[in-house]
Amino acid sequence: MDSPWEINEVGKQMIRFDKGNNRFNFRSAAVVCHSDHVLLHRAVSDDFWALPGGRVEFFETSEDTIVRELREELGVESSIDRHLWYVENFFNYKGTKFHEVANYFLASFKCEPQVSTEVDFAGIEKDVDLIFRWVPIAKLGEYVLKPEFLIAGIQNLPTSVEYIKFNELGSEM
Repeated sequence: MDSPWEINEVGKQMIRFDKGNNRFNFRSAAVVCHSDHVLLHRAVSDDFWALPGGRVEFFETSEDTIVRELREELGVESSIDRHLWYVENFFNYKGTKFHEVANYFLASFKCEPQVSTEVDFAGIEKDVDLIFRWVPIAKLGEYVLKPEFLIAGIQNLPTSVEYIKFNELGSEM
């Protein structure tokens, strides 16, 4: 029987569990803002944008996931400023129904980022074809950003941690 756990390139288990056409996913995401811009990314094959981040590994904190993912995806050191959202997200992606639990953090780079407005640049992670872009926060509504609550959420960051339930599956659950 195949393992339902995903093993990353250094042999660590990512917290994800598959059962049939359903997937549970534990993720952390970074809201990186600089000069009234926010950093987004998307897979080359996707038609929507998301926040950088990734799956949490066993015995790794959600905050440490952000620091690791930004280092792996962009080669930059970062720090966590504060926790923004704890999110339960239900959605369909490429024919699989997801139940995702995610922590979203306001994060910053330890060095000054070079921000070029709405100019695509590639990540550095091997075997992952990601495109990154600095987007003006005021223009987020012009983008397909998943999950959708992020458009208004990033434009008005909460002052304390908020619990969000976001369901794109509706009656499919």
